Amino acid sequence: MKNIGFELKSEELKKLVDCLDCSLVILSESGINLWSNKSFKEFGYSIDSILHGKTDLKNIQEKTEKKLEVKRNGKSKKIPLKVTPLEISNYPERVFLIEACSLKTDLSSIIESWYKTIDALREMIYVVDEDYNLVKMNSAVAELSENHPKDLIGEKCYKAVFGKNKVCETCILPQIINSKKKEKLQSIRKEWDRSFLVSAVRIKKGEYLFVMEDITRVEQLERNLAEVRRFTSIGAIISHIRHTVGNAVNALKCSLQVLEHMYEKLNEEERKKYIERSLGEIKHMESLLYTLREFSRYEGIGSSELNLTELISDNKDKFDKYCTDNGVHFHCKCEEREFIMKGDKLLIVVALTEIIENALEAMESSPEKELSFNYWVKESEAVIEITDKGSGIAKNHLPKVAEPFFTTKRNRTGLGLYQAAKIIKKQGGDISFLGEKEGGTTVRIIFRKH
Repeated sequence: MKNIGFELKSEELKKLVDCLDCSLVILSESGINLWSNKSFKEFGYSIDSILHGKTDLKNIQEKTEKKLEVKRNGKSKKIPLKVTPLEISNYPERVFLIEACSLKTDLSSIIESWYKTIDALREMIYVVDEDYNLVKMNSAVAELSENHPKDLIGEKCYKAVFGKNKVCETCILPQIINSKKKEKLQSIRKEWDRSFLVSAVRIKKGEYLFVMEDITRVEQLERNLAEVRRFTSIGAIISHIRHTVGNAVNALKCSLQVLEHMYEKLNEEERKKYIERSLGEIKHMESLLYTLREFSRYEGIGSSELNLTELISDNKDKFDKYCTDNGVHFHCKCEEREFIMKGDKLLIVVALTEIIENALEAMESSPEKELSFNYWVKESEAVIEITDKGSGIAKNHLPKVAEPFFTTKRNRTGLGLYQAAKIIKKQGGDISFLGEKEGGTTVRIIFRKH
C-alpha cells in the first residue's frame, strides 16, 4: 500500500514510539497506510496482514479491541488488535490507529522504552538533588567511572562524575537552586582536556536535570575557522594596499610626467596645481602607511585591572583640547562612580581618540560643531556615548561602518573605526553606531565587568 507521508512533528515523540514493543500503524478507511512505527516494520507485519482479519474499518465507530488472526512474516497468528478511530483535519477520510501487541503494553513498558532512548544518547544526562546526590543517570555518565548506574545512585555527583572530593567551583547548581524561575542555565566546563557545554534545569522540587555535551571538537573547528578568517583578512588588507597604493602611484606618475614634458608650456598656476596634486597622493600613501603601522602596533597588547571611570577622567581634558583645536565645542558628562574592569588603558584611549577624530571629520562642513561625551555606570556595566552634529550615516551604511576599508571619504583608508571597534571588542566590550534623526551619529560603547 502507498504511504502518503503522514509524519510526527516531535522528534522526541518519534524516538519514544519507535522504542515501544507494540506495533502501531495508522490506516485510512480505504486501507491506505498513512504511517507506521519502527516496530511495525521490524516485526514483519504488513497492511495485508492487518486486514487479513477482515476487520471492516468503516463500521467501527469507537475504540475496539479484538483478538484476530493476522499474518506476521508469512505465518498466521492470533494477537489482540486495538483499533481507535481518529479525525485528522484536511484529510477526506476517517483514519484508524491500530495497535498490534504480542504482550500487554502498560505504562511501565513505555517508561522503560523511554529510558532506553535516554540511555542511547552520547550526551551525559543525570539528575541530582539539592545535596549533590545522584538520583538518575544514563550509561554515558556511568562509563566515566566504569561503574553500573545503579552503583552510583546516591553518590555525590562531583565525586561520581568528576572524581573530586568537594563541590566543583564552576558548578551551576547553586544558581539554579537560588533562581526563582524555572529557566535553563548553561556554562562551559573544562575537564580531562575536553570542553563540555553544561545545561541544567529544575525539573521538580528538589531535583535538577543536567546535560553535558562534549564540544571539544566544535571549539577546535571554531579556532580553525578564526585562523582561516585571520588569513583571509590579511589577504584582503594586502589586496587593498596594493590597489590603493597602485592608484596613488599612477596618479603621481601622471602628474610628474605632465610636469616633465610640459613644464615650459605651463604657467605658474598650472605647475602649482600639478605639484599640489602630486603632494596630495603622497600624503594619501603616508596616511595609509601610518594607519597600518598604528593598526599592527596595538595588536596583541595584554590586559590588566583598571578603573574605567578614572581613565575617562584623566583623558577628558585631552579630548576637550583636541575638539577645541578643531573648532568643535566639547560637552562632557561623566559619572564619578568607579568601574573596575580588565583591559588595556592605552588601547581604550586609542579607540576613543579614533572615534572622536572620525566625529570631528564628519563635522568639517557642518554649521553646528558640537560633540557630546557621556559616561555612566549601571550595576555590572559602563556605557560611553559619543554624539556628533555631523552629516550622519546613511541607514544602509550603518552595518558596514566598522568593516575594514569601508569609507565614504576620499583619501581615507577606512581602517580607523575598524581598528577602534576591534580594540573595544578585544577588551570585552560592545560597540554600536546609531544614526540620529536630526543628523549626526552616536557611537555607543558598553564595557562589562569580568
